[in-house]
Amino acid sequence: MKKVFIALAALAISASSMAQDRFALGIKTGFNSTNIQLSDASEELQNIDFKTEAKNGFLFGAYARLKLVGNLSFQPEIYYAKKSANYKYLGGNDGIDIHSWDIPLLAHLTVLDLEVLKVYGIAGPVASYNAKTVTDLPDPDDLKAEAEVKKANWTFNAGVGLDVWKLSADVRYEWGIVDISTINIGQRTNVLTFSLAYRLFGI
Repeated sequence: MKKVFIALAALAISASSMAQDRFALGIKTGFNSTNIQLSDASEELQNIDFKTEAKNGFLFGAYARLKLVGNLSFQPEIYYAKKSANYKYLGGNDGIDIHSWDIPLLAHLTVLDLEVLKVYGIAGPVASYNAKTVTDLPDPDDLKAEAEVKKANWTFNAGVGLDVWKLSADVRYEWGIVDISTINIGQRTNVLTFSLAYRLFGI
């Protein structure tokens, strides 16, 4: 029995070592700047001089990286994010705060490997699940009408970054793909993100 345990332990260590040649796990944090488009807003809304302004938010979570072939890897992530923006109209200034769980499914490509540092590009879709939203949107009849945000939506992000030792830093831009509102006003989030990650183990 003792030999079996020793063999299983050796196998587990070997498998872990092999996995770390192709797999990595890390944590990340960062901040973002969000602007929200209202591309399909009604004529009444446009007539009251309505516009949006970007505000800063934050994110924190984790990532994994699985080496596929050559310099190409698959990088799924999960992080909690706060995305904020301002609505300005008729001298008013109302905001929106969207708290969400975001799950990017990304292609990670190392484009330059200088040993001491690596330069990479990253891109892919992001599934976003609404955890909490606080917002007041103007309405032609009631300028304090509250609009609901859908429970889930999709975006697409792309960017560039650097790997130095176990640290990674990247900048990404995220385009809203679908209308996040339930009242069909073309409400889409466009997000500029700066993040810093630390690799716990692996490649």
